[in-house]
Amino acid sequence: MFSPTGAFRENRIYSMKRIATIILTTVLFVGLIQSQDSTNVDGSSTSQTIALWTMTGIIVPLAIAGVVISAVPPSVSVVSKDGVAYGALNFETGIGFGEKRVTGVFSDWRFATSYSYVVNSNVRDIFRIEMKKDFHFNFVDRRKILLSGFHLSAGLMTDFPNYGYSVGAGTWLKSPWLPFFGFFPQHTYGISYRYNKYFKGDIFHEISIGVTSTFTF
Repeated sequence: MFSPTGAFRENRIYSMKRIATIILTTVLFVGLIQSQDSTNVDGSSTSQTIALWTMTGIIVPLAIAGVVISAVPPSVSVVSKDGVAYGALNFETGIGFGEKRVTGVFSDWRFATSYSYVVNSNVRDIFRIEMKKDFHFNFVDRRKILLSGFHLSAGLMTDFPNYGYSVGAGTWLKSPWLPFFGFFPQHTYGISYRYNKYFKGDIFHEISIGVTSTFTF
């Protein structure tokens, strides 16, 4: 029988192992630098300083970039307006509510904000607030991590100064929310379609392929 307490304990143990691995790697790296024998004290000290600053300058930005991409991952989109197709990048993140399953929490409802950057100076970028209802099928792998399904969505959108609404649907594979250093959102990999209509009457369409994120509880 599945035990939420047992799963939480396993996740905490996994996180602690990862932290211990990082600490041990750092200690070994510093130890190797300190153990280098050199008759030129000033030169050795300078080399160590350069190495440490270089490591910091590379690892820290990569870590920050990894967190940002994990929280707000990009998707490739095509926006169709007046019979003309434009390339775009879509970024979506939000908050989800769901239930505990075998390997983690999967969303049943998602409240998302998204931004579509249209690669054309003549077309305004698009901002949305949406509500999504997820319908789950079943897991696609034996580890029961990737869950398949589809969603229906509805929300409001604007490109400033125009406002309107959007409705859509999509199909996806979804990973669970996991406690990874306290910051690891649920990711949804798939394709989405949105029908968009301005309140003044104009219509356009958008298809997105890629990844979205949700912090699910």
